[in-house]
Amino acid sequence: MEEGSPLLKEEGLPSEGAAPREIPLRAFRELEHARRYIDHLYELGKLLARFESVERSFPALMELAIEVLPVRAAVLLEGVDADGELVLERPYLTVWTTGKVPTVQLSLSTQQAASTYAYLVGARQVQPRGQVATELAGPASWILPEPPMHGEPAFITLPMVSLGRVFGALHVEAVRALNEGALAFFDAMANQLAAALDRHYALRREVRLRERAEALERVQRELLERERKARQEVEDAHRRQTFLAGASSLLVGSLDYRASLPGIARLLVPAWADCCAIDLFLMAPGGERMAMVASEPPGSPPGRESFLAQALASHPWIAFPASPESLQEAQAPVERGEWAGFPSNLRLPLRMRGRTLGVMSLISARSRRYGPADEALFEALAQRIAAAVDTALLHQQTQEAVRWREELLAVVSHDLKTPLLVVRMNAEMLLKSAPSPEEDRRQLSRRHLELVLSAVDQMRDLIGGILDRARVQGVPVPLAPQPLEVEALFQQATEVLRPLALNKFQELVVKVAPGLQRVRADRERILQVLANLVGNAIKYTPKGGTITLRARKVDGMMRISVKDTGPGISAQDVPHLFERFWRATGMLERGTGLGLSIAKSIVEAHGGTLWVETREGVGSTFFFTLAVVEP
Repeated sequence: MEEGSPLLKEEGLPSEGAAPREIPLRAFRELEHARRYIDHLYELGKLLARFESVERSFPALMELAIEVLPVRAAVLLEGVDADGELVLERPYLTVWTTGKVPTVQLSLSTQQAASTYAYLVGARQVQPRGQVATELAGPASWILPEPPMHGEPAFITLPMVSLGRVFGALHVEAVRALNEGALAFFDAMANQLAAALDRHYALRREVRLRERAEALERVQRELLERERKARQEVEDAHRRQTFLAGASSLLVGSLDYRASLPGIARLLVPAWADCCAIDLFLMAPGGERMAMVASEPPGSPPGRESFLAQALASHPWIAFPASPESLQEAQAPVERGEWAGFPSNLRLPLRMRGRTLGVMSLISARSRRYGPADEALFEALAQRIAAAVDTALLHQQTQEAVRWREELLAVVSHDLKTPLLVVRMNAEMLLKSAPSPEEDRRQLSRRHLELVLSAVDQMRDLIGGILDRARVQGVPVPLAPQPLEVEALFQQATEVLRPLALNKFQELVVKVAPGLQRVRADRERILQVLANLVGNAIKYTPKGGTITLRARKVDGMMRISVKDTGPGISAQDVPHLFERFWRATGMLERGTGLGLSIAKSIVEAHGGTLWVETREGVGSTFFFTLAVVEP
């Protein structure tokens, strides 16, 4: 060692008798390089510990590396996709350079790195993808040495290994051959980068797995929600069908809609509404309420502020019965309405064969309670209700037609007997009349013939009335009221029936006060009533008896009476006198049992009343009233 050369004494105490050892300058420089390598590896470790991405961390890594390595270009190939999964055939390429490498040389270096990567991963062919990293403005703190001599290698490629498998490669190109220390540093840097990349890929995989798990969970939740909604829709549809089936069964179970409609309202409340009202426009001019059911919803305040109290007091569809005038002109299948305190209101007209039979109103305290499916359900229910009511009305008309047909037959068998009997008796009187002067015989014969013609006219009118009833298919013939003199009615009725009374030596007495007001009545129908009452009196009064007809004004009505001196009617028979086809037992004279029933219906059609007062062994008096014509 030459004099003046720097010496480095070894640290620690020398052994006894030994002289201090001197360290050569070359060894000192090697130790200095090793310290620098360790310091830079430490900095690289800190940089890679906060690894963010290759695009940001790899250039920073190389900036630190070139402070101790004579590197002018670096190529990183990662056989991993964005999710952290291996795609060795398509590595992601990142190129870094100091800017001192020509484009041709950089392209050759990249191709060499790709070839070496393919060899390391065992792939026949690779297709790199990616972009060049940000270039540095110039070299760092080291001086670019001379190009390598004697053909020494100026590049090196190290595999990136994780769990014993190559997933990438780091290729660097230096300006000269690297010594052992530089190679060890480069190897350590590559290992740290591989570990950082592996952590980064693992984090990617974990994030992506978590995202996939969350996506699968969202899909599962959506599927469960769809399943729940589908199940709910099926349950709701089943509930609606069950309700509609129950309502239909209730409607078809009876032809009495007055009994079935309240049952429908009870099915609707509280399952489908808090209040239900059904009004029909059949008899009453403004509508008739057939059903009204309400239930107090949960949470409603008590007293006058309750939902039901307000609905019954002020709701326009509930407090006041519906009428045809209150319906919408558009005649919509479902009418919606909103008022303060009544958020959900539906009204459905009941229509059948172009006629509005009524309306059904549904009220609920819950807002937005009725959706399109509910409206379709209630519309179908309204159609069924309308069909049931229409069927009941048709059945009533059919029964009425049958009743009138039976009554027509009964009238024919009953009311034609009296005029036919008059015709027969007058004809017999003509035949049995005693010989008399020619003029007297001619007058007597003329009188009997007039009575026969009158009876024939009465039968003709009666037959015309029967034909009228048959023509309108069971609907009663309307009355044709007109002002009539009571005395004239009595005279016409007794004139026809007098031959029957004379045949039994009975006396027909008519007592009418002078100046008596006229009555408003249908002439033919009232004569039919008088014929029934006087005919019965003649029939059941014994020979030599008296039948008296009277008329007087009582309480603003004309009271007409037919009194006989017959045997009277027993108390047990009086309640049944005016029933159809009823006949008293033990009577010698047997009729059809329709005369008094027909007379009662005619009097009531005139707005009057027919009744009887009787005592057994004394006789009976039949009364009926008619409206008088005010002067």
